[in-house]
Amino acid sequence: MKRRIQIVNDDPQQEPMLPLINIVFLLLIFFMIAGSLQKLGPFDVDPPASATATAQAPDTLVIWVGQGGEVGVDAPQGRIEDVSSLLPTDYAGRPVEIRADRGVEGTRVVGLLKRLQVLGVDKVQLMTAVEPEE
Repeated sequence: MKRRIQIVNDDPQQEPMLPLINIVFLLLIFFMIAGSLQKLGPFDVDPPASATATAQAPDTLVIWVGQGGEVGVDAPQGRIEDVSSLLPTDYAGRPVEIRADRGVEGTRVVGLLKRLQVLGVDKVQLMTAVEPEE
């Protein structure tokens, strides 16, 4: 009488990882496209409210003005009088957006505007937060 020998594989079955990797990459791509990345300034500002809003040009240079009157462009920080040393070398002809805190004195912002005018900046916008509708 012949006996059949049945070989049983005792190794645990591994689940395929490819579907999980595909899902992770799809989620990554979704959040990269859906999320908007905004360049953060050297410090936080709380802008004043406004009823209108306009789009920002892609090559706009952003100047941050803090509540204490400090001025920042990207990472460098300083005073309004030193704004010329904070600006990049290619600032001429580029539009400038001022993001001032709502608690900063208006005279400081006017002083910054005058300093930018002396430096030859033609296009300046003041960034404000959109006022919620009632």
